[in-house]
Amino acid sequence: MATSVMADSYTYDIQQAGYDFDQYDLKGKATYEIFINEFRKFPWKEQVGKKAGGTEPTISVKNKDSKIDYWVSAIGEPNEYAYLVGIVQPKTVKSMFGFGKEKEVRWVSIYIAEQHKTVENTFKLYFAARINELNQELSRLPLFTEQEAR
Repeated sequence: MATSVMADSYTYDIQQAGYDFDQYDLKGKATYEIFINEFRKFPWKEQVGKKAGGTEPTISVKNKDSKIDYWVSAIGEPNEYAYLVGIVQPKTVKSMFGFGKEKEVRWVSIYIAEQHKTVENTFKLYFAARINELNQELSRLPLFTEQEAR
């Protein structure tokens, strides 16, 4: 149930365009309202396409209780860009090319979200801990890529 999720469970960080992949600015506690404020004021247009060998601009939210992370980034150019939303969550896979024993891994699935409203709506589900509904909504978006998270 959504009300059982503790607000303290969520934290967020920001990666500016061009940061090293392991470099980010820790921001602290996150709520949906804090996220929306950060998302709306973030300079996406100014930073998109300026990764210079590093990361694209990204806002990441982590839930320490569920161990499910959700993030938004941007790709493209300042005059035409889209958002990428990525969810990192446990997934059971078979090792040895699908023939081995099952094991649980952290799996990242990345989707293309062309509208900022799509990003806001999916983050609302994430912060409400409605992960099944979030995954359903994400499955309606174009899949960019998926793989075992590193």
